[in-house]
Amino acid sequence: MKKPLEFAVVLLERLRPSDWQRTLAWAALVGFTGALATLGFRIALGAVETLLYGTAGGLVEAAESLSWWHRLVAPAVGGLLAGLVLVALRRLPQRTPHGDYMEATVLGRGDLPVASSLLRALSSACSVIGGGAIGREGPMVQLAALTGSVVARWLGMPVPRRRLLVACGAAAGLATAYGAPIAGALFIAEIVLQSLATETLAALLIASVCAHATVAALVGTQPLYTMPPVSPTGAALGACGVLGFLAGVCAPVYLGLLDLSKAAFAAWRVPLPLKLAAGGLAVGLLSLQAPQVWGNGFSVVNGILQGHWVWQGLVIVLALKLAAVAATTGSGAVGGIFTPTLFVGAASGGLFALAADAFWPGALPVPAGAAIGMGAFLAASTHAPLTSILMIFEMTENYGIVAPLMLACVLAFSFSRLIRPDSIYASSQRAKAVADPRVATARDLVRDESITVVPGDSIEAVEQRLVESRWRHVYVVDAGRVFLGAIAMHDLVGLLKEAHDAGAPWPPQLLQSGYPRLAMDMPLWEVLRVFEDHPGERLPVLDAAGRLAGHIAKTDLVLMLRDQVAVA
Repeated sequence: MKKPLEFAVVLLERLRPSDWQRTLAWAALVGFTGALATLGFRIALGAVETLLYGTAGGLVEAAESLSWWHRLVAPAVGGLLAGLVLVALRRLPQRTPHGDYMEATVLGRGDLPVASSLLRALSSACSVIGGGAIGREGPMVQLAALTGSVVARWLGMPVPRRRLLVACGAAAGLATAYGAPIAGALFIAEIVLQSLATETLAALLIASVCAHATVAALVGTQPLYTMPPVSPTGAALGACGVLGFLAGVCAPVYLGLLDLSKAAFAAWRVPLPLKLAAGGLAVGLLSLQAPQVWGNGFSVVNGILQGHWVWQGLVIVLALKLAAVAATTGSGAVGGIFTPTLFVGAASGGLFALAADAFWPGALPVPAGAAIGMGAFLAASTHAPLTSILMIFEMTENYGIVAPLMLACVLAFSFSRLIRPDSIYASSQRAKAVADPRVATARDLVRDESITVVPGDSIEAVEQRLVESRWRHVYVVDAGRVFLGAIAMHDLVGLLKEAHDAGAPWPPQLLQSGYPRLAMDMPLWEVLRVFEDHPGERLPVLDAAGRLAGHIAKTDLVLMLRDQVAVA
């Protein structure tokens, strides 16, 4: 009878999920909540746009249907409202300085304030609905990341796991916004975390996949961009190499234009709402010539990918769109720059394909050139070639362009980084570079669900706590939670092999009174030094009075230190 019981205990112990497996399960939940937040924001935007403009075909169609004065004024009004919301946001008490999901993932305690995140999304919605030349993916990802922050706070997770769940929410938002679960996870890993460590990437992929499955179940999935099936010839590889080089040279100019616009608006001493209104007015003026400058350019990119544009039209709309994006982002509008960058790449790639046709007739079709231009320009702007390759493939589901796309993306990234070391997300990456975990303390990693016993507990109770927790040690505290030491599993096993009374109190000789412990204010470099001499997975953390405050897991310490090592 004893052997089957022992086998059942061992089986239950092995089936009990580890801390990391539970983290993956929470990542799946965040993927689900992140998808719901992203879909909710997208549906709300569509409803308001339909209410205001009487069309559900997108902002470009709405702009084309409006009178000239309405087309001129709408972006300015949207910018003014967006600025007023940002003024209200600045008046909120800021409990954490890191309100952006990229900063929250690499700095601070992984917390995203709910009120400020919602106000940022509202401000972005005002700019987007008004016709501002900015992407709507920014607030979508921010709201999805917010769900990860809320879940992590609700669970009381330590800082590294909180940051990871915020990153999982962002990955879920990107996967939902672009229908690209693989690229969504890699975007966060490659651009935000700058690490492809398995521990991180596994959680990001699970969140992205769960988000994609949620979208498929609720609204269905299809490629974001539609293009005819194309298969570039061998000669196209040479043309795509040239396209990659040109994208690598032009992307730094594009980023410099955005920087100049931001500097110009920053030097203009007027209230923020007036700055955003001026940026919107500039978009309105440009839209009098080409209504296609409204919005993120999604419908225009789709038209380019289907070969519906002639070169004269592409030149005009590209020049005006660049000015509109610079005016919107430079004025301080909250939103995404990812989709407008795809627009610039698609228009540039389409123009290149039309020009290349004069030298290599039929070698590079316009749809292929536009798609490859999107990827090359994205890689040159973000300095993330792997993400760019997978993003274009997932958004178009056209495998025929993958080989020339890879060549163009790598070349674009290489030349762009030579000319301009900073990417379009340089601010978050610079923040990451100064996010030194050595300034953190044990308090940032502590978990409060420690396994404890008290003097006088039975041998059976100690055995049960060890089996249930799968820990190698159980902490011993007195009635006031003052830490007394620990009991090791192997010492208890030695006792259990002898004749004993399971209901008797555990013997005092099991107590390891010199068991290593950590202080709440101990810096992480000291925590690491204590772990170097301790073979276990976790160590107790005590407050100033010697009471047990919780414990630190070695995996959490590794997560905190990993990113700094990866960057170095």
